[in-house]
Amino acid sequence: MTTDTESLKRQLTAFAKFTTQSLSESNLDSLMLNACVRARAGVNVSHAKLLEYLPASDRMLLRAGVGWKDGIVGHYQVAPSLDTPIGRAFAMAEPVAIEDYTKERVYRYPQLLIDHGCIASVNVPLQTDSGMFGVLEIDHIEARKFSEDDIWFLTGLGNTIAQSIKLKRALSAAERALDDKQLLLREMNHRIKNNLGLVSAILSLQSKRFADQSVRDEFTAAANRIRNLALVHDRLQLFATSFTEIPAEPHFRDLCDMLRSLLPPGVDLTYQCSGTIAGDCVEALTLITNELVTNAAKYAFLGRDGGKITVGYRPEGAGWRMWVRDDGNGIKEAATAASFGQQMIAAMATRLNAEISYTSGAGTTAEIVCGAAMSHDSSR
Repeated sequence: MTTDTESLKRQLTAFAKFTTQSLSESNLDSLMLNACVRARAGVNVSHAKLLEYLPASDRMLLRAGVGWKDGIVGHYQVAPSLDTPIGRAFAMAEPVAIEDYTKERVYRYPQLLIDHGCIASVNVPLQTDSGMFGVLEIDHIEARKFSEDDIWFLTGLGNTIAQSIKLKRALSAAERALDDKQLLLREMNHRIKNNLGLVSAILSLQSKRFADQSVRDEFTAAANRIRNLALVHDRLQLFATSFTEIPAEPHFRDLCDMLRSLLPPGVDLTYQCSGTIAGDCVEALTLITNELVTNAAKYAFLGRDGGKITVGYRPEGAGWRMWVRDDGNGIKEAATAASFGQQMIAAMATRLNAEISYTSGAGTTAEIVCGAAMSHDSSR
C-alpha cells in the first residue's frame, strides 16, 4: 500500500507540473522535453522518448527524449511496424507494455534499446480528436512489471501532451494568420478549460480510493488547485487579444467576485486597486492573485471562524505594486518557499521581473513589486 501510494503521489506531482507548464510554454521542443522528463519521473525509469509520426515518409521521428546518447534526439527514425511495440501502440491506439525483452516472443527487440541496455518498456499512443500524433515511450534498464496505474498515468499524460502540442501549433498558425486568430484562441481556451476540469474530476475520484486521510487531502488539494486554474483561465480568455493595458479596478473586482465562490464561509475578500495593468502582466498577476488568495483562505484562519483578505494593486513610478493581505494567524518563514504553490508564485514573479516578499505579524502580507522600492507597507 505504501509503495502504491508513493507511486501515485509521484505521478500526481509529475502530471501537475506538466499541466502547469503546458499553460504557459510556447516552445514546442521545451514542452515535449518536459513531457519526457515528467513521464520518466512519474514511473521512475531510466529513459523516455516522444516520437512523432511523419505521414510523408511513414516513419516515426524521435522528437524529444531523456537518457539517450548524443545524436539520437531529433535524428532517430523508425518505421511503425506492427511487430514492434511502437508500431502496435500507434496502429491499434492502445498501450503496449514489455516487462523483459530478453523473454519476449511477440515483438522485436528494438536495436535502439539494445544499444542503451534497456530491457523493459511501455508505449502509449498520443491521440487528438483529429487523429494520431505519435507515441510516448518509457524504457528501463532492468526488467519491470508495470502496474495499471502506470499505464493510466502515461495514457493521461500522453493525451494531454498530444492536445497541448496540437493547440500550440494551432496558436502558431493563428499568429501567422491574423484573420483566424480569435477563432482558434477561443477553441484553445475552451479545450484547455475542459481538460483542466476533467483532470480535476479524475483526481477527486482517485482520492476516494484511499483510506489514509492525508493522502486523500493531497489529492483533494491538487483537484482544487486545478479547478481554480480552470476558473482563472476562463477569466483570462477575456484578454486573449493583444491589449496594451487594462484598467486594474474592474479586473480585480471581477476576479474577486469569482474567487469569493471558492472561499469558505466567514472569509471576506475585498480589493483596493487603481491604475492600469500592462497587457503582458495580466496573466501572471491573475494566477498569482488566485494562488495567494486561496492559500490565505486555507491556512490563515485555522482555529477561527473566518477573517478578511484584501487584494491590492497600484502603479508606482515606472512600475507597480500588488499585494494580498490577511488578518489571520501569521505564517512561519519556511512556509513561504516550501510548497508547490509558493514555487509557482515565485516562478510567475520571475517572469514579471518582479520581487516578492512576505511579512507576518497581525496577519500576513505577500507583496509583489516591479520597478519600485520594496516597502513592506501596502496600507497607504
